[in-house]
Amino acid sequence: MPLLFTRRLPAVHQQQPLFGVWHILEEEAFFRERLLLTAAEEAELAQYKDLRRREWLAVRYLLHLLTGNGERWPLSKDAFSKPFFLGHNHLYCSLSHSKGLVGALLADVPAGCDLQVLTDKMPRLAWRFLHEEEFSFLRSFAADVQFDLQHVFWTAKESLYKAYGLKAVDFRRHLRLEPFDWEAGSGETTGWVCKQMPYQPYQIYFERPAPRLGIPPFIWAVCLQIEQEQNGT
Repeated sequence: MPLLFTRRLPAVHQQQPLFGVWHILEEEAFFRERLLLTAAEEAELAQYKDLRRREWLAVRYLLHLLTGNGERWPLSKDAFSKPFFLGHNHLYCSLSHSKGLVGALLADVPAGCDLQVLTDKMPRLAWRFLHEEEFSFLRSFAADVQFDLQHVFWTAKESLYKAYGLKAVDFRRHLRLEPFDWEAGSGETTGWVCKQMPYQPYQIYFERPAPRLGIPPFIWAVCLQIEQEQNGT
């Protein structure tokens, strides 16, 4: 069972968020035998084929494991396609997938997660999601480090977008990260959704896990909404 790891992150409210990553080696039947899906979930699954179907199943099985429940909590999606637990509105979740890896997050505040297998095309795409101040921050690092940090910014902003949960967001203008330290392949920072006042702060954690045989190099990020009272506003 290729559960790569779980991380308990510092609490921003009452409970410690829990994030996990799974490397898919199983056939579809492994997950089908362990997941009881609703009719709506079956209809959604029917839209996918091959690896994407296994990713869809695997990430929901991983989320189920993170809850620690014997009986799985079914998921639905809101008007903006954000997943949520049916009947458990006090908890939040987020899902991500990339080339056979899936990540799931369980939290008691609005939250988002993202993971991305490293890709050579990221430098060509960076202008689409990096603000000029963020570009200036990247230029202070060596070229090979910039490559990793482009993925950090991408996954962090994807997780911000998921935590925010609404559409019509410009990744360059509306999603911003404060400068951060990048040591031993991990870090944390404050992110902001700068769409309407007051701007909403989020705590963001990210990591490039140590290399493991058979696992493609990837970076993950988790975003947790900070209560405004904690930010002094």
